[in-house]
Amino acid sequence: MRALLFTLTLLSALAQANSEPPGGAAYRISGVVVDAVTNVPVAHAQVLISRDSEQTAIVAGDDGRFVFEGLAAGKYSLSATRTGYLHEAYNQHGGFSVAIVTGKGQDTEHLAFRLHPQAVICGRVTDEHGEVVRSAQVVLFASDLMRGSHAKFMQAETQTNDLGEYRFAHLAPDKYYLAVQARPWYAQPQVSAQMGHHRSVGNGGPAFFASGPGVASDPILDVVYPITFYPGVTDEGSSAGLVLSAGEKQEANITLRAVPATRLRLTAVNNEAGTSFGVDAGQRVFGTFTFGLNNVFGQVAPGEYEVAGLPPGELTLVLVASKASEWTSRSIEVDSRVGTIDAAELPATAKVSGRIFLPGASAARGGSVSLMSTSAATLPGATTPLQADGTFNFSGIQPGTYRIQVSVPPEGYYVQKLIAKEAKTSGREITITGGNDVDLTVTLGQGQGQLSGVVQLDGKPAPGVMVLLVPKSGQEMEEDSRMDESDSDGTFSLGGILPGDYVLLALKDGWDLEWSNSEVLRPYLSAGQKMSIAANQSVKVTVSAQERRGCCEQKLR
Repeated sequence: MRALLFTLTLLSALAQANSEPPGGAAYRISGVVVDAVTNVPVAHAQVLISRDSEQTAIVAGDDGRFVFEGLAAGKYSLSATRTGYLHEAYNQHGGFSVAIVTGKGQDTEHLAFRLHPQAVICGRVTDEHGEVVRSAQVVLFASDLMRGSHAKFMQAETQTNDLGEYRFAHLAPDKYYLAVQARPWYAQPQVSAQMGHHRSVGNGGPAFFASGPGVASDPILDVVYPITFYPGVTDEGSSAGLVLSAGEKQEANITLRAVPATRLRLTAVNNEAGTSFGVDAGQRVFGTFTFGLNNVFGQVAPGEYEVAGLPPGELTLVLVASKASEWTSRSIEVDSRVGTIDAAELPATAKVSGRIFLPGASAARGGSVSLMSTSAATLPGATTPLQADGTFNFSGIQPGTYRIQVSVPPEGYYVQKLIAKEAKTSGREITITGGNDVDLTVTLGQGQGQLSGVVQLDGKPAPGVMVLLVPKSGQEMEEDSRMDESDSDGTFSLGGILPGDYVLLALKDGWDLEWSNSEVLRPYLSAGQKMSIAANQSVKVTVSAQERRGCCEQKLR
């Protein structure tokens, strides 16, 4: 009898557990917020769920527990924060996180939300005499492996206060780099005797003008601070990273040392009547960020200009000319110690023109075309409107490699084929080597694919797995790859896929993988799923997760 009663009770409980909740809105999302370092519950954290632009926020209890009740079946974004902690999504990796899926058979009531204490970097900037440097620009860099590479990108920037102090808070566990730019308060950059024209100081700071054939100043004050990296070096290759764990605070003091400023003379500059001329200077660091420099320039002879107040080393000059309301500019990468640049010997620029064709060979109407430099980050890009007959024209394009980007309404078009005269093509890029006019024929395709499915590990749905779709050819990796993180039920979704052949990978703990590097990705490709995606095609798959290989260098978060 007891056995019978037990069996009936068990069957009743199972039936109740597997039944749909009445009214379709009786699911719960609940759990506990814990410190990601100590695993101690975080009291009074603010917890938020959102779905279809609707948000609900609650405050966790003294024991860190939270519960959302009366929820409909669906996917919910879950995030949390508290003073002294990051504001982060559940199991967040960069811009991706695990959504909580409510519904029949889904366990959403035993969540452990690991909230990371904020890390902090602070310090003081001083000169070689120990005096504080005020209003110094301090820039924080870190890698963004969501792009599949170890390139360093700017994460934040600030200025030092009156005590020379700076502070970066709300940082996630990671490896960070610092760079500082400042101008000695006593510096008096100077050009050679001028022709009675004005000279300007600008770009990196407030502009002001000093007139006359020269302004008397002490040459010993013609100094600059080179851009300086932590721990006080001027070579970015010698910069040291600051590895921060969750909740850690590190002090990073940086000393700037003044050095004699350099100057460049530009000769054979076309300054015909009615033309105004200007020069900006910048310095590229880590290949991704440009500091604007405080520089002085002025005309020192007919057709000759001098740029002074420059730090020694590799710089970028931007020459800007205007005449009759028309502006032209060009960039020059130069070592400021070379002394003289002959403008007549600069590579000739090219005129680039062509026509955009839609699928079916009809000419595109409306929209724009852009040339985005890929060979040198300092080359200016350019955008021009499409004419009514689908044609476009660029002038003054410098030699280099450019990616063609086309924006034509409605959305959903992409560059399918590119033919060029007087330029080399590779995929959606053109390389211009000289000043010959370039003619382009650009054919657009339309329609993008969708890929969705479930990640499994050991035959069960696997949440928090990196899902990566990469071109089978290994080309256009950063442009054409798509990424997602599997949700609590193992599902994922990838959209905006250009038609082509791909390999689908699911990598457990693969978030620190430099996947745009073909050598790094090669060990995983053989176990990936090869597939072709057509325009407007929707594909559903089940993919098995691969274990991360060589985890010894995983990031801290």
